[in-house]
Amino acid sequence: MSESPLRVTTPVKVLIGVLVVADVAFGAALALGLLRGLSPWLIGGAYAATVLIAVVAFRVSRARELKRGFEGLRDLTVGDEGIRLPAGTLSTRLVPWPEIADVTVRRSARFGDGYLRDALWVDLVTGGGVESSVQRYAPRGKLQPAPSQRRQFEQTAILAPALFDAVVERLRKELRHRQLHTQLRGTPRVRRADRWHGSAETPQ
Repeated sequence: MSESPLRVTTPVKVLIGVLVVADVAFGAALALGLLRGLSPWLIGGAYAATVLIAVVAFRVSRARELKRGFEGLRDLTVGDEGIRLPAGTLSTRLVPWPEIADVTVRRSARFGDGYLRDALWVDLVTGGGVESSVQRYAPRGKLQPAPSQRRQFEQTAILAPALFDAVVERLRKELRHRQLHTQLRGTPRVRRADRWHGSAETPQ
């Protein structure tokens, strides 16, 4: 795992760098009086356009990187049966939907490389939880070492913070959807009198 997780693509970084240099050069030219007679609206519009282009390029590139990260996380899947979690090297665990109370973020307990990171947990309705080996990236200097007596199993994926948070939110939304669907199915329907095909007697 790289110590500097990718946030946007290199071409977008180059584009943003070029726009920053262009804005600085344009501002210097204005300050030195090399560009005269330009309308304030034109100057403001030029700066606004460069900022807009940079923001749009950054957001599009970030969205693509998140999508690519989702597709690369093949060990964590959502299906009709439940959530299948990475549970270590070359192993997974399926947790059925009826057994899941929530998807939370807590410190790692079983997985890691000797450091404590935030990990994705599935809380069970019976209490306790299932730890996945999906963890949030953080620089080594900000991490606490795991207790020396604790056995650490190798993790499957250390995700960039934005991707990790997106995965957690995606699982929570799916869980809420499943829980709502179950509640609606379990709610008894109140039968109403059919105004059009009822067998009630016609008033005299």
